[in-house]
Amino acid sequence: MEMGFDEKFALLRSIAEECICEDELRVLLKKPNPICYVWFEPTSMMGIEQGIMKIIYVNKMVRAGCTVKILIADWFLQRNPRFTCNLNKIQAIIRYNIMMWKAVGMHLDKVEIIWFSDELNHHAVDYWPLAMDVSRKYTMKRMASYCKYVEPYGPGILPAAQIIYPCMLVSAVLCHKADMAIQHGSARHSVLPNLLENPEFQNRRNAGRTIFMLDDEDDIEEKISCAFCPSRVVACNPCLEYIKSVVLPWFGKFEVVQKEGNGSNKTYSSMKELIADYESGDLDSFDVKLALGKAINDILELVGEFFRSNEEAQAQIVPHRLQDEIGADIQKIQLQNEEMSGHTPAADQI
Repeated sequence: MEMGFDEKFALLRSIAEECICEDELRVLLKKPNPICYVWFEPTSMMGIEQGIMKIIYVNKMVRAGCTVKILIADWFLQRNPRFTCNLNKIQAIIRYNIMMWKAVGMHLDKVEIIWFSDELNHHAVDYWPLAMDVSRKYTMKRMASYCKYVEPYGPGILPAAQIIYPCMLVSAVLCHKADMAIQHGSARHSVLPNLLENPEFQNRRNAGRTIFMLDDEDDIEEKISCAFCPSRVVACNPCLEYIKSVVLPWFGKFEVVQKEGNGSNKTYSSMKELIADYESGDLDSFDVKLALGKAINDILELVGEFFRSNEEAQAQIVPHRLQDEIGADIQKIQLQNEEMSGHTPAADQI
């Protein structure tokens, strides 16, 4: 049964944190199959933001009748010192990422995968003038501000490759003349918060900061148990944000089995209901954590089952574990910063 216009609009609107011009979105939806580009940067340790949330967005766009094209930013991964120009390693990582999407149900048969390296070769004459034009319009200070939280670089340890990345990303989207585009993450696009309290003081390599697609049941229970979830406090509560952005869109509900003596079990179908109970104290943070851990485990069990039963998928896992070593390029930059500042970089910057 074909979806009505208002249903399509509501479905696409649910993806965005903010819609500046809803009228423009309505006009786009009058096109037979509006083209939406989804920017994806390959990652060697895929978190549920790039796994589950990406699947939710893409499947909603497919249901709304969009022609979805995932633009794989393989060429840009070369700016990462761990991979440099090893295209074989980069392509292996991409195959692993696609396997993750397949495991959890992305409609890959209705999605076109585009490799940016191929697009760049075919459209270099259009792309590079755009990149130059974008770079002329921004200062170095503003460019650096977009890279503020890029790992594994700390303050003052920002390779030039990271500085030029934002203008190259913008140019890639403009070059394709898409009707709509979803970026990797920005101030206007929802991203999952750090699970830890005071993340700015935490080691950036602390795996407890997020949940990865390959985390097992024990990993998830440990991370959720240690997550910041203050009672009756909704603002800056990462557990509630996970419920809003992952659990409710996936299941359409959030089931809480409350501990003995704390009332009956309850199922929430909206954040409004959940927030009201949480702020009043009717819903305890302990119960929220238990229910959140169970919900995420139920989702990621699909990944476990897929990889256990698929030899091709199993072969993609091993090459993608993050290594603790720091690339030679980063070490060189750290030494330069140390010489200029006269002090040793903090441990969490390394």
